[in-house]
Amino acid sequence: METDQSACSTTLRVAIIGGGIGGLVLAQLLCNDKRFDVTVYERGSREGEGNSLTGFRILVLPEIFESMREKMEPEVRELLSKAVGASKSYGNRVCLMDQACSVKFRNDTAVSLSAYSVSRWKLRNALLHGSRDFVKFNKSFRSYDQGENTIKAYFADGDTIECDLLVGADGAGSQIRKQLLPNSTRSDSGVTIIYFKAPFTPETEAMIPWESGGMVLTPRQSMVISYFKNPESPYGPYNLETINPDDSFLMIGLGCYSNEFHHQSKSSDKMTPEELKDECLARAREWHPLLRSLIAITVPSSVFVSYLKTQDPISPWQSGRVTMLGDAAHSMTPYLGRGATSAISDAMALAETLQSEDHALVTRLAAYETSMLQRGFAAAKSSMFVHNLVFMAGNSQWLARLRNLVLRLADWCLAHPNKLPDPFPVSYGGMAKKIT
Repeated sequence: METDQSACSTTLRVAIIGGGIGGLVLAQLLCNDKRFDVTVYERGSREGEGNSLTGFRILVLPEIFESMREKMEPEVRELLSKAVGASKSYGNRVCLMDQACSVKFRNDTAVSLSAYSVSRWKLRNALLHGSRDFVKFNKSFRSYDQGENTIKAYFADGDTIECDLLVGADGAGSQIRKQLLPNSTRSDSGVTIIYFKAPFTPETEAMIPWESGGMVLTPRQSMVISYFKNPESPYGPYNLETINPDDSFLMIGLGCYSNEFHHQSKSSDKMTPEELKDECLARAREWHPLLRSLIAITVPSSVFVSYLKTQDPISPWQSGRVTMLGDAAHSMTPYLGRGATSAISDAMALAETLQSEDHALVTRLAAYETSMLQRGFAAAKSSMFVHNLVFMAGNSQWLARLRNLVLRLADWCLAHPNKLPDPFPVSYGGMAKKIT
């Protein structure tokens, strides 16, 4: 059994549980400050197998990303810049359409157009730069004991560590939160999203609706189409067996209520990647051929299944030497694309809180936690609005038609006259296989 001790009593020993985006950002911001002894404990492997960090493309608000980047060491800054994908000259435009590819709403707002398309794989590698000094992998956290001035944390392998501050950055299923706030609850949306990657070539790029992607709204279902384009190597091979993590890729995500899968013989967690792809093709049988063709070129081995649960609002707790950030505190649905931005914002705010030394540590943490919860649950509320627009407002054919009518009216008011070009695929008969 091991016990970590700080060699200098004036050094704040910070133990971060979880090597996700927020945890690694916090570690990078503190690791070169001699006032802190920082260690990240990550249950996954360094290679990222089985880790959400090996996931797909995420959106990050540019002001948050650049603020984070400027606070990093030069080597990390350079790597972070390479994590941002290339976008169209007018930005990341998004449209909402129905299953016939009839556009209902064009999101041409500045926030949408300016958002960075970021590769989680490249972001992870950037934040892991120099991490052999501060990240320990294959460390599954179990529980902690809080003393007057120190914390003891216990791990599944029998190890024990001692720290002055314990940070829960361990995601939506946070073990830290479960012990810190045992009465906190999470709500099950009842929705499952199946994500795939597809090859990104000049031909498949031409299949992207509205050139930069969009969301398909159907009764009680959805389909998200987006991409990450590596600026250093824009196109990858047309390979339906595997996609290299460094390659550009299309991202396809299909969501529906978990109890409404076409194939009911087994649950989604028992399905093979090929069966999950067949499930998605079955849902899209009556959809526009372009949408079916996009599903047809997805790579089964890239599949990731997400069961959507959200954190119910929590109030600030009696602050001590245990705190949280990101999804551990305020997990949200993915439909607004604000989860990563929230985690990075929390990490920067917590680093600033720890480095300020204006007041006692507990006082500073209380202020951070109040602000973090307000900011995080505001984003979660907005994300849930979009989620409900997709699913609750599409619970029936009639509700879906009413929703689409409202979206068309909003589109006319906000996007008329249209200032941006309206490119949209016209014919893919010679490109795509017929899906039966």
